[in-house]
Amino acid sequence: MRATILLAALVLAPAVAMAQQPCSSDADSTVDAIYRQVLERPAGGEGNARAEQLRAGQTSVREIVRDVARSPEHLQRFLPVNNRDQAVTNLYRHLLGRAPDQAGLNSHLQSRESMAALVDTFINSAEYQQKYADDTVPGGTRRYCRDGSISARNNNGRNRFQNMDRNGNGVIERDEWNGNRAAFDNQDWNRDGVLSGAELEPGARGAGRRAVEASFNPEAPETWTEETFRVMDRNRDNRITSSEWFHNANYFRRADRDRDGALSLSEFTSTGTSTGTTSANRDDRFDSLDNNRNGRIERNEWQGSADAFDWLDRNGDSILSRAEVVGEGSGRFDSFSNLDTNRDGTLRADEWRWSRRLFDQYDTDNDGFLTRREFAMGGGAPSASR
Repeated sequence: MRATILLAALVLAPAVAMAQQPCSSDADSTVDAIYRQVLERPAGGEGNARAEQLRAGQTSVREIVRDVARSPEHLQRFLPVNNRDQAVTNLYRHLLGRAPDQAGLNSHLQSRESMAALVDTFINSAEYQQKYADDTVPGGTRRYCRDGSISARNNNGRNRFQNMDRNGNGVIERDEWNGNRAAFDNQDWNRDGVLSGAELEPGARGAGRRAVEASFNPEAPETWTEETFRVMDRNRDNRITSSEWFHNANYFRRADRDRDGALSLSEFTSTGTSTGTTSANRDDRFDSLDNNRNGRIERNEWQGSADAFDWLDRNGDSILSRAEVVGEGSGRFDSFSNLDTNRDGTLRADEWRWSRRLFDQYDTDNDGFLTRREFAMGGGAPSASR
C-alpha cells in the first residue's frame, strides 16, 4: 500500500509542479523551449511564425509540440524506423519528459503504429493531458498564457475560435485551420469535418470522446450511431477492431456479421436498426429457447423475428448453434488493456468509461487505481445494466 501511494505521488508530482509554476506570456521563448525539448536545439528564425500564431491564440503549446514532433527533422533524427526501441525511448523523453516504463515500452514496441501515429498516441494520452494540458512545454519547464494570467488561459479556446473563424459561420473549416491535418483531425473528436468552439477548449477532445463512449449502451439500439462509431474507431481506419472495443465481447461478435474480426460502419449502424439486435432478440437464454434440448435452436423454437434468425444463422444451415446465439470466447478481447490507454498497467478514473461510483466499487484498496486483479474481481467490463 505504501509503495502504491508513493508511486501515485510520483506520478502526480509533475502535475502539481505544473499547476504551481507561473505562466509566461513570452511566446518566442515558449516556442524556443519547445524546440529545445523536442528537437534538442534552439528554434531560430523558423520558430517566428509559430510564436506569432501562439500570441494570436490561433494554436496552443500542445499543437506546436505535436507539429514539431511530427516534423521530418524529428522523425529522421530521433525516430529511426530501424531502431524502434530508441525511437520509443526518445518519444517518452521528448513528449512525456521521462524515461519509459517497461510495460509501456513493451507495448509500443509490439505496436504496428507508424512513428507519426505514435506521436499522436503520446500527445493524446491521459498522462500528457494530466502533466502538461494545452499550455505547458513537456518536461514542465515553461507554461504559457497570453497575458501572463490564468484568465487568459481560460479564455484561450474562445479567442482561438474567434481568430480562426474568418467567415463568421460559427465553425472552423479545414481551410481556416492554421495547423496541420493531424492537429485538425485530433481536435475534431466527433468527426464531423469542422471544429466547434467546444472542441477548441482545453481538454475538450478527451472529455467529448469520453462522454460519447460513456453514453453508449449496447443494449439500446439508438446508441449504435455513426458518431459513436467514429469516436470508438481510435486509429481512424474506418473499422473497429477487438483492440478498440471495451464492452462485452458478445455485442461485438453479434455486430460482426461477416465475421472478419472487425466492425465496419455499416455493420455498426445497422446493429441499432436491425430487428435482430434488440435486447429481446439477442439475450443469452439459449437453454430456454432450446425446447427439445438438442443443443441447437430450430426455427420453430425461435421466439424472435425471422430476420433476426437469418441474421444470427451465419453459416446458413437453418439452425442456430450456441456459438451463433451466445457468442464464443476469444482471447483477442482484453477489456482491461483496451481501457488502459496510457499502458501503465492500471486503470485511472480518467480511463474508466462508466460511473465514478462503479469505479470506487472496483477499487477495493481505495488507492485510486484499478489493477487487473481488481478489474477481474469486479466482474470485468460492466454490463449495460450496471
